[in-house]
Amino acid sequence: MMSRFKNHWKKISISLIIVILACFLTVIWLRSKTVLSPVVPKNVQVSVKKVSTEKKVVAVSVEKTGEKSSPVILQFSKSKYSTTDPSSIWIVVNKQHPLTPINYSPSDLTSTVGATISNKAQADFDAMNNAALAEGVNFTIVSSYRSYDTQNYLYNNYVATYGQASTDTFSARPGYSEHQTGLATDLGSSTGTSCNLDSCFGSTTEGIWLAGHSYEFGFILRYPSDKQQITGYKSEPWHYRYVGRELSAEMNRNAITTLEEFFGISGGEAYQ
Repeated sequence: MMSRFKNHWKKISISLIIVILACFLTVIWLRSKTVLSPVVPKNVQVSVKKVSTEKKVVAVSVEKTGEKSSPVILQFSKSKYSTTDPSSIWIVVNKQHPLTPINYSPSDLTSTVGATISNKAQADFDAMNNAALAEGVNFTIVSSYRSYDTQNYLYNNYVATYGQASTDTFSARPGYSEHQTGLATDLGSSTGTSCNLDSCFGSTTEGIWLAGHSYEFGFILRYPSDKQQITGYKSEPWHYRYVGRELSAEMNRNAITTLEEFFGISGGEAYQ
């Protein structure tokens, strides 16, 4: 009886040892698997994804920034202002194109630093005068706005003195003068007064400064020395015409010196 009990207990003991040993081996195996194949925490995965996403966003941002930094070049519009309306800063007046009405008188005349001009030109005229003074250049006003009647008086006096053919090369008939628009000024020199209304004005301190800087303020030298067949008049290095900064800059950029050439408008030395 005792022998049978010992055998039974021996079997149970062996079974327990086997179970314990199996459990022990299982634990060892699970630990080794964890070491060989670590589980990446979820927060780390999110962090990795965010880094990847951020890189893509930065790339897009750089591309967009590059696009925005590129300058937008707007095409110049030659039809922005009228070239026939006498109140327009782009009005083209020459021997082929008189003012309409011929006795036109601007309604916005104003006086500034000795000049009577259109209010549309005043701010830029003052800016040009101040810029010149800041550089020690003091140009004077010889003539600015002239009415139809004043131009008629001057023209007829010139004709009586020089004859009509000669007069037509340097003086406009009434109704054909830029001075009548209030946009033109004849400028003079304070250092070389003997050159006022003379070709040598272009070589004075004031004439040189104006030739190089007037376009920055919306003015152009209206009658260049080599364009008489186009403008209809001899060189007048003292006659400056206001056209606005947009147009003067565009003409300077394209090296075009006359309104006739820029707009493709007829001119010439013969009256219509």
